[in-house]
Amino acid sequence: MRVMHDALRPLPPLLLLGTIWGATPGFVKSLGAIGWPPLLIAACAAAGSALMLVLLCRMRGLALPLSRAHLRHYAVSGLTGLALANLVGFTALLHVPAGFFSLLVPLSPMLTVLGAALLGMERVTPRRILGTVLGLSGVLLAMAPGAALPDPAMLPWALFAALTPVCYAASNLMAVRLAPRDTPPLVLAAGTLTAGAIALAILAVVGGQIRAVPVQGVPVSALQAVAMAAAFMLYFRSLGAHGGVVTSQAGYIITITGIAWGWLLFDERPGWLTIPAALLVFAGLALVTLPGRRLSRSGA
Repeated sequence: MRVMHDALRPLPPLLLLGTIWGATPGFVKSLGAIGWPPLLIAACAAAGSALMLVLLCRMRGLALPLSRAHLRHYAVSGLTGLALANLVGFTALLHVPAGFFSLLVPLSPMLTVLGAALLGMERVTPRRILGTVLGLSGVLLAMAPGAALPDPAMLPWALFAALTPVCYAASNLMAVRLAPRDTPPLVLAAGTLTAGAIALAILAVVGGQIRAVPVQGVPVSALQAVAMAAAFMLYFRSLGAHGGVVTSQAGYIITITGIAWGWLLFDERPGWLTIPAALLVFAGLALVTLPGRRLSRSGA
């Protein structure tokens, strides 16, 4: 019973994290449809969520450390996991379906597993590799004809969007490698969001995307900021408790929830291949997150 409890412990936060992040394309496409430029969308959400977490830190009596190690962590995590990922992803989302974009995100777990193996950061077992392959197979199946990319003319933007999981994988790896010891996840999340918000604001100014926008988008942007703050708290808590490889598997959940959000919000109806694809995705998630002790005889 204790082994089963430990095995299932990572799943609830991963499911919640994937559900929240899966809604991101919905926010972006909703705001983009009324004229908000992508970098302004990202900068406003990051600034709002950073302010929330900084205030929460102060309420809990937590200071934001400014040592060289902490500043390096904030800068690298904020640049890769927030600024660059949102620059690519939010721009591409104005040209590809939300559901399709969600299908690309699980490339991040595969790249995270490969990167962790190359860097010697985690023991990557055959079972975890098999889980990653199954999850990736599910994503590729969902991208087949009759699935989620309706127009071949969108392919250049789809390829550009594929850079997003590269940024997420780099963030997964560097956030663990550079994380200062004994720093609460809430503090790391607040520092990362603050650094990312600054980087996004600079990019938005340089890109000429700071301008007046329709005010009816403000409530949507505020809700996005709340969701981003919650997601980053969950993300850093999971990184500290379960590591980068397991945490990266939230990308598979984003595939399913992103398709669901696209269906509910934009009537993007995926083809029947989504069902077997989803089964492969969740099979891969289970293989990666369940502990290897139960499969030790087979070398996992």
